[in-house]
Amino acid sequence: MKFSRSKHLLLTALTLSICFLLAAVNENAGTTGFASLKTVHSARALAMGQSLTGEAGSPDGLHFNPASILKMQANEVGSTYTNSFVGSQGGQVQFLWPKNRFTAWGFSLKYMNMGSIERTEMDQNGNLVSTGETFGANNIVASASLAKYISDMVDLGGSVKVIYDQIDDKNAAAAMLDLGIMHHPENEKLKVGASVRNLGFQLNKYSQTGEAEKLPLTFAAGISFRFNPKTMGNLDIGKATGENIVAKVGFEYEPYPNLDLRAGFRTNAADGYTGGFTSIFSGFSLGAGWKWKNYRIDYGVASYGGLGLQNQLSLSLALP
Repeated sequence: MKFSRSKHLLLTALTLSICFLLAAVNENAGTTGFASLKTVHSARALAMGQSLTGEAGSPDGLHFNPASILKMQANEVGSTYTNSFVGSQGGQVQFLWPKNRFTAWGFSLKYMNMGSIERTEMDQNGNLVSTGETFGANNIVASASLAKYISDMVDLGGSVKVIYDQIDDKNAAAAMLDLGIMHHPENEKLKVGASVRNLGFQLNKYSQTGEAEKLPLTFAAGISFRFNPKTMGNLDIGKATGENIVAKVGFEYEPYPNLDLRAGFRTNAADGYTGGFTSIFSGFSLGAGWKWKNYRIDYGVASYGGLGLQNQLSLSLALP
């Protein structure tokens, strides 16, 4: 299908404007449950500041924009290990199946273990004191994604997700839907995407007498621009329930064949300003990727200032 330049520009502006307006809705009041839904298990995405909403043909669309998995060149299976701060760790396994130019599927299973947490109680003076005991917290998320070709300039996608979360001897579950759109403007170097994530409801609560937790509903819009065959830049703007608007920027450069260097920054860096020298690095991220035949290995590290570092290692295999 052929479209005029004005229609391309109009759709690009409309895609971004809708998402920005949604993101501007005041949802700062209160906190959310199921916070691990905001954790992304991808070394490449971590290194690039998690700025991949507007990137097409990316397996990381399972995290950011399900419409973006359509342009992948081959089937892919992959896994990621995450080593985070405060003793937490997790990971993900995923399978991407771009069936043809009109349809692509994606499946993932991720987990997070928060490690050992000290149990405390309140004394008669209102102070928290240790009981000498510990407890654990963990969760698992399963998802299935579908992306469809709509026209030469538009792809749509959606993901169905289920999360099971356990804290000590309590547990809760929720079902969610992610929706995404990917726009391919007339300028082939530019891609524009938008998504809404974690739209759903709680299946059961931690306590049957308590209130249901809010889901971290997230709106995001992003662009990616390929400056040349070796250099690409991404920019995302997003808003999650209980958080301020966050901008994310990432760059990827290929100095040698099969080697990629990456860097990124997130504007919510102030969350890690806890004092000390390490706080000045909060929000920054770095990483690299290496390809050999059908294999790819990626490493990413992000600073959360005084809270610590998050390290991720991803391995993937492109299937014939």
